[in-house]
Amino acid sequence: MNIKEKDIKLLWGRAANRCSFPDCRVKLCQDNKTATNSFPIGEQAHIVGKEEGSARSGSILSVNERDSYHNLILLCPNHHTLVDKNPDDYPIEKLHMFKSQHEYWVESTLSESHDVNAKANDIIYAHLIDFTAEGCSFSIWEEWISALFSTSHTITEDTYYNALKYTLKMHTAVWPGKLPELESSMKFFAETMNIMLNFYMKKAERHETEEGRFVEDRSYKRQWHSEERFRELHNIHERWERYLEDLIVEVVKAANWLAELVRRDINPLFMATDGRFSLIWGPDDNLSFHTIAPEYSTDEKRQLIDSYEERCIIFKNKADSIDV
Repeated sequence: MNIKEKDIKLLWGRAANRCSFPDCRVKLCQDNKTATNSFPIGEQAHIVGKEEGSARSGSILSVNERDSYHNLILLCPNHHTLVDKNPDDYPIEKLHMFKSQHEYWVESTLSESHDVNAKANDIIYAHLIDFTAEGCSFSIWEEWISALFSTSHTITEDTYYNALKYTLKMHTAVWPGKLPELESSMKFFAETMNIMLNFYMKKAERHETEEGRFVEDRSYKRQWHSEERFRELHNIHERWERYLEDLIVEVVKAANWLAELVRRDINPLFMATDGRFSLIWGPDDNLSFHTIAPEYSTDEKRQLIDSYEERCIIFKNKADSIDV
């Protein structure tokens, strides 16, 4: 798994964006694009090594525990290299001591310059981002969203219910109100996802042979109908399918907008290595498949900050109007 946003916020906040190695305390940058000699890129070093055979990896800690705040120490690149190349000189206990001493120094020396409310808000945002990433399976995003977009429109029950549960929970989330643009993008993404999932279930059924998976309902093709009735049902199904695909594209656009603002306001490294949210489209007339990463234009994003609720109402009204 990856390090969660709330753990990243705790680590950087309690270290005051500084290297935790004694007598270093150089200010660190989260974004390698803006890192300089004076402000090198900060590295979230594992105290107990994450990978088997890495420095100090011999431990009973689980994979999740190794990626948690309690097993991380913020270091500059030089000292990260130093402690990992010399594990005998820098054992687990010593690194925990460095971390504790540094955080105590931050609290006792820099406490006046660190707003407690700002820290709390950062943690809330980080928690909501983690909840979004887990609920909507960002780690396997292209896989599941492409399967839903495919000709069979299929999704696992776990992925569906996790995403639906996420959208319902976001309705009761407590928002700090400090980053309105980010909050708008997160609310819009959650609501668009909810509309898409509910619309999908209008014509979805459990897979006949593959347990734990939903697939589009094409039962009308397995039953006898008059030619006129069959055409009518086929047209209904096509309207549902076209709008489902439109909603899926909107969800991907909303995800890209959200990720862009998370990188700008919270964590420059969020989904940076995975790239933009995408889906696999196809087959086309040549039986080829293509990866697409749809995004909103600058003007669309500017309008959505204040009008995302109206846009969601339009989506929902159209979904309700399509007779299935």
